[in-house]
Amino acid sequence: MRAPTPAPLLEARRIVVRFGGLEAVGGFDMAVARGAIHGLIGPNGAGKTTVLNVLTGFIRPTAGELVFDGEEIGGLGVHGVARRGLARTFQNIRLFGVMTVLESVLVGGHLHFSASAPALLFGTRRSRGAERAMVARAHELLDFVGLGSSFADRVATTLSYGHQRRVEIARALMSAPKMLLLDEPLAGMNAVEKSEIADLVRQVRAQGIAVLLIEHDMQIVRSLCDHLTVLEYGKRLADGLPEAVLADPAVQAAYLGRAR
Repeated sequence: MRAPTPAPLLEARRIVVRFGGLEAVGGFDMAVARGAIHGLIGPNGAGKTTVLNVLTGFIRPTAGELVFDGEEIGGLGVHGVARRGLARTFQNIRLFGVMTVLESVLVGGHLHFSASAPALLFGTRRSRGAERAMVARAHELLDFVGLGSSFADRVATTLSYGHQRRVEIARALMSAPKMLLLDEPLAGMNAVEKSEIADLVRQVRAQGIAVLLIEHDMQIVRSLCDHLTVLEYGKRLADGLPEAVLADPAVQAAYLGRAR
């Protein structure tokens, strides 16, 4: 007897997003499996970042359902979604200009910091232990993303573009997510940097964390993703295994510039 298929970690069901009279996303469906690297692709302006903003609580959908790990999250907002285990990076890098690399990563751990404000003020044993644990975890993540502790005291915004991306990923991982959403993490990188970040994404998945990836480099998408969803004009155009999706004439016409 065949074992039942596990329920998806994330499901978007008939999602609609309207801004006034403009429908940016219309009846969109997507399911992301547990432990998968799932690609969300489409032409510029297709609505990919809008979908990501809906999934992470930055935008409330006009209609539809969002289910994460069996729980409806459509109305939880940014903090509620983050507490459930979704973390993200942004298309345009967003780091605090005066913070060090270590401080930037520690920001991502605030949801799990157990010491209270009075305990921190009075420097209790518990608060000091919690702080040491958070700092140790941040250093572990710096090593994990390929920066190492030698970067810890440098101002994050003075690093190279590629290293800033790694800081963003470490900060997102600091929240101990079940799923990491990456909005064009390879943009502006050369071939070597892209390959290195792709390997890092695989390492994230090896930790049991699902990944939803928005990316335009089809070579990376083909080699990295287990599943693809294609968005065009706010609607799902195709969904399935990468080879089949990228060979679809409708996808090639809409996204790769080939005639139907």
